[in-house]
Amino acid sequence: MARRRSPGFAADALLAATVSIILLTGEQKASALDFFALFDREQPRREAVETPTHIQKAPAKAAKVARRPAPKAAAPSAERVVKAESGAKRDLPLFGVVSISDQRISIYNHNGLVTRSPVSTGMEGHATPRGIFTIIGRERYHQSNIYSGAPMPFMQRITWSGIAMHVGVVPGHPASHGCVRLPADFAARLWGMTKIGERIVISPDDVSPTPFAHASLPGAKIYVASGPAMQAPVYGPPESGEDGASPVARLNPLQYAERLKGQAAADAAAASKALREASAAAKAAQDEAAAAARELAAAEYAEAAAQLKADDADEAYLSATAKAHALQEEASLGSMTDDASRRNRFADAMEAAVKARVAAATLKIDLAKTSIEARHRHETARSGMSASQAQLSKALAQLGGATASSEAAAKAEAAARRRLAPVSVLFSKKDQRVYVRQGLSPLFEAPIAVRDPDRPLGSHLFIATAADDDATSLKWSVLSMSGPLLDPAEALERIEMSDEIRARIGERLWTGGSMIVSDQSPSGETGAIGTDLTVKLR
Repeated sequence: MARRRSPGFAADALLAATVSIILLTGEQKASALDFFALFDREQPRREAVETPTHIQKAPAKAAKVARRPAPKAAAPSAERVVKAESGAKRDLPLFGVVSISDQRISIYNHNGLVTRSPVSTGMEGHATPRGIFTIIGRERYHQSNIYSGAPMPFMQRITWSGIAMHVGVVPGHPASHGCVRLPADFAARLWGMTKIGERIVISPDDVSPTPFAHASLPGAKIYVASGPAMQAPVYGPPESGEDGASPVARLNPLQYAERLKGQAAADAAAASKALREASAAAKAAQDEAAAAARELAAAEYAEAAAQLKADDADEAYLSATAKAHALQEEASLGSMTDDASRRNRFADAMEAAVKARVAAATLKIDLAKTSIEARHRHETARSGMSASQAQLSKALAQLGGATASSEAAAKAEAAARRRLAPVSVLFSKKDQRVYVRQGLSPLFEAPIAVRDPDRPLGSHLFIATAADDDATSLKWSVLSMSGPLLDPAEALERIEMSDEIRARIGERLWTGGSMIVSDQSPSGETGAIGTDLTVKLR
């Protein structure tokens, strides 16, 4: 069957070939390929690969499985790796095992081995950490900011302390400064297959997954969906409605998360629209309030100016009136009757005084009207200012509410989007606690009990690899780390947790989910945000 390649495959292949040439130019550049400073959450490209020729058979009894050390095998040639991949079909999720002793990485899915390749791990003094890790970051085109811009394409980070898988020289023995070096062509293919959140186990010796089933494994909860409303979670397969009606829609946790995400996205879009409208309304109210303030200031100025002019007119009228009265009083004394010229001057002065008084009276009346109009304008402007301020306060309150709603909707959308990621669980005997994460973020933690705490549990990774035939339960595989031959089934049986914890895990558990049972606490690589639950071997 011809292999279907994604649009970015040719560019990745060219990049891989170029890097192979560059890496051969100097060992200093090669050693530089072990340090990383950038982080990229870019969603990976997907490549389809065909079904493997040899699929690992499940043992007859999967409930009790004792880990057996796998025989050492020589690292396959590049020709054999390409042949294996060309005959495999891609099924999610994937998980990988890096064997330090074999200097080899093997990639598995629920069908078994998908592909493998030689690698180079940390040299003496720079040992690659052993344990259970997760791909927590990816960057396709990365250059070191420590070693002269050394190229580190197809980097897939597994710790924040600088350990990653990436293109590098693979001489057939440990040669890196702690990272897992990959051949360039394999690194490009692996980049197209994996994604953030998938598990990587680094083991002293080769370990391989075994199909596993046990009653102590948490079960996925199935949600009942009735129209747009999604009710409480329940167990069981789809059921028919009353009187033989259409079956009730039932959703696994991933389907339920997808519905939540769709509803949350719609709510966030509506809240964002309401926020934009409230912001526009607040802006309009602010503009109106500013205009009202300017009008009030202009009205106040106009009223003051009109009043000043009215006061001046009053004084002019009083002065003209006083002058006219003085002339009349002088005329009544008869002091100007004897001289004709003086009588004429007096008559002219009297006429001018009367006209001045009339003009002053007219101006006084006009300015009194202007003052009244200015006062009315001022009162109107003040009333408008009060109304606009009230409207602005209302608009700002609505804007505050819309902002809070938008922020809450954005958080709800982010939480719903995070539910799409695989859930990660760690049962720690040392801490007597269970830790649960999703989307590289803490979800919750709670106390548990471990029977016979003085006996070791070992470290076991359980992965929900596929949905079972009923589409409501899960198929599991288990990887037990090298060490004493400890039974993963027995380790699982010794974990005692409340029904509430089991139910909370089941509400988010679906394919890709993983569960670690270990004697250890979460390693120091497990931080607040952007990291997964990891365990290092002591």
